[in-house]
Amino acid sequence: MTDRTMEFLKRVRDHLLYLKLRPGGIRLQAKGIDLSTLRLRGFTLQSAILMQADFSDSQLEEVSFDMADLFGANFSRAVLVGSSFARADLRGANFLKANLRRTVFEGADLRPGQILAHRAGEAEERQRTVLKDARLDGVSFKGADLSSADLGGASMKGGDFSSANLFAANLAGADLSEANFTGAKLKQAVLSGATVTRAILRNADLREATLRNVDLAAADTTGANLNGAVYMRNAAGLPAVVRAMLEAHILWINSGGRSGTRADFSGMSLRGVDLTACDLSGAVFRNAALDEARLSNAYLSLADFGGASLRRARLDQAILTGANLAGANLGGADAHGADFGPVDLRNPDGTPTGRRWPTNLTGATLAGADLRGARLTGARVAGADFAQANLASADLRGCDEAQADLSRASLLGARRGALADAAESGILIP
Repeated sequence: MTDRTMEFLKRVRDHLLYLKLRPGGIRLQAKGIDLSTLRLRGFTLQSAILMQADFSDSQLEEVSFDMADLFGANFSRAVLVGSSFARADLRGANFLKANLRRTVFEGADLRPGQILAHRAGEAEERQRTVLKDARLDGVSFKGADLSSADLGGASMKGGDFSSANLFAANLAGADLSEANFTGAKLKQAVLSGATVTRAILRNADLREATLRNVDLAAADTTGANLNGAVYMRNAAGLPAVVRAMLEAHILWINSGGRSGTRADFSGMSLRGVDLTACDLSGAVFRNAALDEARLSNAYLSLADFGGASLRRARLDQAILTGANLAGANLGGADAHGADFGPVDLRNPDGTPTGRRWPTNLTGATLAGADLRGARLTGARVAGADFAQANLASADLRGCDEAQADLSRASLLGARRGALADAAESGILIP
């Protein structure tokens, strides 16, 4: 046992006396203390003040942190099996890849924390609580506040989130099988690619939530409020080959390409297929027949539709940032509110490069298409045909209109000309 551990255990014993109101008791207070790789089992740290403490890579099984102040604490990769954080202050805490099986977070505060930044003239910044890729099987978050928390890719099988607040939380790619979200607040939450097999979402508030690639038929949504939510409507009705390719593509997205397979529908006949609210970013549809297909609210960023036929297809509110639509036929398509703007390019570690990849509409046919309110910022439009297209209130800034035929298009209220500033346009890759 190291001297550091011995010193901390002495303070823990003094803290236990404090909790028992015994002489010599001293409340444990240690802001920013380094407790990484610490090994404790069965100890009580209830009501301790350990703001921004570093517990990374520690083994803290069956430890009580109930009502403790753990603002901004770091528990990344820690093993916390059977521990308890009931009513603890965990704002801005980091549990990245932590093992939290059978842990209790009932009534805990996991909202973003205001952290002093002292950079670029900013006084403070919001640091969201991170539970990304954590093991949360059987964990109780009953009544906890997880507003804006990041639970992406976490395993939460059989967890209890009843009456929890998950407003604007990220649960993308998470395994929510048999989890209980009865009465949970999930407004504006992101659950794209999540597994909801036998999940209980009774009376949950899912207004404006994003559930791309989520088959809600596998969950109990009795009484759930889905107003404004984006979710698959007809997963069971997809052709078997399309469903299989979609499932493999979901794995490809969630794993960052490490598993699954990128969907390639090149040359396939997909006429009338319903891919509403699916995430098919990066998928390949070259020369595919997608006439009258339903792609409303679909996420199709960087997808390749080169030479594809999308006549009379539904693309309203779809995200097509950075997509390739060169030579595609979108005649009569409904793409009102769709986003054909550029996509921000990022480094492998997720940091922005400052460069943007534009959507390619070179030689595309958009005759008679409904593009009201669509964003075409910086799109390549050389040789594109917009005859009789409705571009009312569309954003055409940064497009070289001289290279496209807009003479017979409706441009009432459209935004045109150069982009306002470099910060908005970024560096477009030619």
